[in-house]
Amino acid sequence: MRGPSSTQPMSQRDKNRARTRRDIETASLELFESQGYHATTVEQITRLAGCSSATFFRHFRSKEDVLFANDEAAAVELARFVQERSDRSQTLGAVAEPVAMFAQSFLVEANSDAQRLTRLVMTTRELEARSLRMRLKWEHAVARAFCVEDGRDKPEFDHMLLASLTVSCLSTALWHWQEPGGSDDIRHETKRAFDTAQRLTARGVD
Repeated sequence: MRGPSSTQPMSQRDKNRARTRRDIETASLELFESQGYHATTVEQITRLAGCSSATFFRHFRSKEDVLFANDEAAAVELARFVQERSDRSQTLGAVAEPVAMFAQSFLVEANSDAQRLTRLVMTTRELEARSLRMRLKWEHAVARAFCVEDGRDKPEFDHMLLASLTVSCLSTALWHWQEPGGSDDIRHETKRAFDTAQRLTARGVD
């Protein structure tokens, strides 16, 4: 769904397109929650959103894409937050704060429906394959960031492992954050996940 909004003034045409897109997203989310993802059709979404199927497909390739519209942008932003960290070491401790900031700013503050969206994506079986592909994109983006820092042509074993651990911590935080009755503070949950991972890995070394 929606990512960070642009600060540039929008034309009336762009405003109309953005409003239509939001209407489609809102209708999709309501139907997915009320009757299930599998049972929801594009026709039902467009009827509730008040638009045609042609309009829907101008914005999204499928109903699945409504939920994953910003997965590419998310991967880019996650890598950027990691690249701009103040602690230049390649450790879980060094990336914990920037990843927590990414979760707060890109995944939560940019989308008022973020918690509901995350719950749908993480608990719907039909979306497991797409969720895995999204996670791999995030891992590859972070590994590439580490690789560039080291002046390498492609990510090596250490880069890929640290990237996988980084995204695992973020995924664990998102899982606990989306649970009904759980914490609403995604930044706190993300830091907690990283702290726990560091404690567990340190225990293994000891």
